[in-house]
Amino acid sequence: MKRKLGPKGQVVIPKDIREKLRLTEGENLTFEVLDDAILVRPEPSPEDFVERFLSVKRKKPGRRGDWKSVLDEEYRVPGR
Repeated sequence: MKRKLGPKGQVVIPKDIREKLRLTEGENLTFEVLDDAILVRPEPSPEDFVERFLSVKRKKPGRRGDWKSVLDEEYRVPGR
């Protein structure tokens, strides 16, 4: 899928991608440069963060949840 870069550096995200990711107008996105590519992803809302935080189960009483695996799963980059 191709898109042209506009005069102000803007790119329109195709409707099917916006729908699949449930992106809405005004939503914040984060950008990350990976070698010769740009990774764009929705910024988690505070509600999503709290829900995700509360969903991490402790492995043993008194130990923190496995946040590394949660973050790796949440922000997995294809091909890495």
